[in-house]
Amino acid sequence: MRQVIPLGLFGTLSGQSRFSRNVEEIKKLSGQVPVDERTHVAEYLRTAPVIIALMGYTEDVVGQEFSVMGGSALHSDGTYYWRRDTAEYVETYGTLLPAEFMEHGTKTEWRTPFLTDEEIIEIDDYFMSLRTQN
Repeated sequence: MRQVIPLGLFGTLSGQSRFSRNVEEIKKLSGQVPVDERTHVAEYLRTAPVIIALMGYTEDVVGQEFSVMGGSALHSDGTYYWRRDTAEYVETYGTLLPAEFMEHGTKTEWRTPFLTDEEIIEIDDYFMSLRTQN
């Protein structure tokens, strides 16, 4: 089983109503990613494999600038995991993500690593173990 690290408040295993409680924290983190970096970070977040696909529809909790089909689905690069709509918060508002993740992405030049089917299954198994613990 491959353990992955939650990407700050965007690494929550929750639905939209619970996630919307983070609006003030998201606002505090906004504007902290330079405009010229936002697209690279957002593309990295979008192109990482989906580990858990969810059919939910999420809406921007900060300023109602976007909505995302499957926005609470979970992506992973094999080290971290995050909600699908994280990319929109970074791109739209420049929402800062944890420093360790930003360093990790910079080191890889924001190229999403390839995960094998076996690695994806191991990460999925990790999520299933979290679910059974609750």
